[in-house]
Amino acid sequence: MKVLLTGTPGVGKTTICRKLARMLNVKCVEVAALLAGKPFTMWDPSSLTYDIVDVEAARRELERELGSDYVLDTHVLEVVADVDRVFVLRKRPDVLFKDLSARGWPLAKVVENVWAEVLDYIYIEARSRWGDVAQLDVTDRTSDQTAEIIIKCLKEGTCLSDSIDWLGYSLETGFLEVLESISNRTSSRRSSSLLRT
Repeated sequence: MKVLLTGTPGVGKTTICRKLARMLNVKCVEVAALLAGKPFTMWDPSSLTYDIVDVEAARRELERELGSDYVLDTHVLEVVADVDRVFVLRKRPDVLFKDLSARGWPLAKVVENVWAEVLDYIYIEARSRWGDVAQLDVTDRTSDQTAEIIIKCLKEGTCLSDSIDWLGYSLETGFLEVLESISNRTSSRRSSSLLRT
């Protein structure tokens, strides 16, 4: 069974990947850790992350590492070959904002990832690529509960897919206005720093 766990950074993919791998007796492949520092990546000091500059080379490297059964953990869908099941982990944007901020990431990187979650970016990309994907709201679920839901889907075919509307939620709660305000501040700071260089 080839399983893909995807979603915005900060939703808990790695923790759940490791749990699922133990439960299924397969390998958890953490794509970010596997590809970091390879010749086809470049370190971006502004976002404190490695960017993939050669997707084909990254895909070949990943394929060499994979066996016949695995759980894959990544938000970079371009490097993923065909898989049997896709699960998109989702987290409420206001909670995701707090969680990512607590990591000490640059504010611009936090905001970019929260916008991706609000606008369903990874979910839409996964659906356009694989069609049948399940999205799971992990906001109020433990990693054990989430892993059990995925195991039930894989072993029994009883698959849950939550209905999620983070844009509507963000509008109703006022979080969208807060996020737009923070976005405007970070983009104006970036513009002024570009003018100084």
